[in-house]
Amino acid sequence: MIRIRRGAEPPVLAKARKTRLPAAVRTYHQHGVSSRELYASLKGYNPPVVKETLFRAQHEKCAWCELRAHYSSSPVEHYRPKAGADRHDRGALAQTDGGHYWWLTWTWENLLFSCPRCNDAAHKANFFPLAPGSSPLTLPAHPITDGALTPLFDTTAEQPLLLDPAVDDPLDHIVWRPLQTALARPLWRWMPYGITPRGAATIWVLKLAELADRLEHHLKIAVLPSLEEVEGHIAAGRLPEARTRWLALLDNVLAPSSELAAATWCVLEVWMPAAERAKHGLRAPVRPTGA
Repeated sequence: MIRIRRGAEPPVLAKARKTRLPAAVRTYHQHGVSSRELYASLKGYNPPVVKETLFRAQHEKCAWCELRAHYSSSPVEHYRPKAGADRHDRGALAQTDGGHYWWLTWTWENLLFSCPRCNDAAHKANFFPLAPGSSPLTLPAHPITDGALTPLFDTTAEQPLLLDPAVDDPLDHIVWRPLQTALARPLWRWMPYGITPRGAATIWVLKLAELADRLEHHLKIAVLPSLEEVEGHIAAGRLPEARTRWLALLDNVLAPSSELAAATWCVLEVWMPAAERAKHGLRAPVRPTGA
């Protein structure tokens, strides 16, 4: 996962919010917060220009798994879920805040482009855990009076455990580390580790360990052959060629549009550590970011 930048809100979303949020408020008054009618009114947040803007801003990748996603079959996802927030561990007794966060349905800062896998019930879905001691945003009063919703768009009092790639740099929270390093390098296994509680929670919610096979295939195809070329040049004393090939490798696998760029950055830091780079005049890999 890498940091992303959405850019400016498309005017069509502001227009949708202007009409659809008041309509949702009326439905809330008539039918209540957990009603099917309210849920059915939470639409119109994903017109094509909104989806296209997110798709391009995220370099045509899922915000969560950082794999290239098909535009037509992938959803616009809500960071804070629009139809109730699940706070429980999987397999435990359900603990759902049914009133959260319907009023943020049309909020630009709450939208991401996601792949179907990361958005499904076995992964992100409606999970939105909070840090211990953090209280969820206060629900709107019933009935909602003029101006009563405005404070609820300020989410800063809440402390979510799930990372927001438009706010957080995921590499401050999640790194990939090798297993089975006694084996030949192509056989190493790689797993994500949370170096903060938020990183650990994000790995759990999104089941990022499931990406290990995909990452290892990517490393064998797109990374290791080029790295071995660099090492071959070094062994033969061709340092200018090694540096040129190293820069080409970095440009290819750490670009914002490259799949699994954050995990690949972690791998390169292990396979070509700082001391080795300094010895041969190789540039440090720059953290990948789409921001």
